[in-house]
Amino acid sequence: MSTKTLPWFETLTDSVFALGAAARETLTARQAAQAAAAQYDLDRVRLLDGEITVPGRFSPSRPHDRAVMGIGKALQECRDRMERLYTDAALGYAYGTAWAILRVLDGQEPPRVELGLTAEGGLIIPAQLAPIPPVIEGLGRWRDNAKFEKARQRWWGCDSAGEYASALDDQDYLTDHDAYEMHQAFAEASGMADAAYAYGVLAESALRFTLLGTRARHTNP
Repeated sequence: MSTKTLPWFETLTDSVFALGAAARETLTARQAAQAAAAQYDLDRVRLLDGEITVPGRFSPSRPHDRAVMGIGKALQECRDRMERLYTDAALGYAYGTAWAILRVLDGQEPPRVELGLTAEGGLIIPAQLAPIPPVIEGLGRWRDNAKFEKARQRWWGCDSAGEYASALDDQDYLTDHDAYEMHQAFAEASGMADAAYAYGVLAESALRFTLLGTRARHTNP
């Protein structure tokens, strides 16, 4: 029994959809981790004075303290880990979909998105798209093109803020004004993953628009 081979534009669409699904899953996980960490408020916990003796240790141990501190640390580590996973997935979605659009507009027929990964599984940003994808020509007739460009500019702003904040952080001395500027820049840069995800959502729609002609020719040869 033979399996029908899907055309390249279908597998490419599936590839982009999978990147979006990964971003959505990690976004949900990040939100859950943030909520768990926020709900576990150490200030509301009344630490008990009871102690236990641990053989081989000079001072006694306070089991309630140890449990509460351990829970707080684990929740924070989980929150940070989910943040990193979401950031990688959101960037992969945005860069990968932009890569696909540019290839299709260039007349190529890639069967799937091509993205490099580090040994640790982190995203390698395509050189031609760094630091963020350029303005994509050829989408002028798409109704959401202006919204797409606005999302790109928002992503660019977050990326630029991160570069600026890192440059200030590397300085040996900061004035009060510089410290304030750095804090503000880091705050803006913290929205980069969400900005990349928003870009990816619109980019996926742009890819579907880009493939309209290809689908029509395939349906009506």
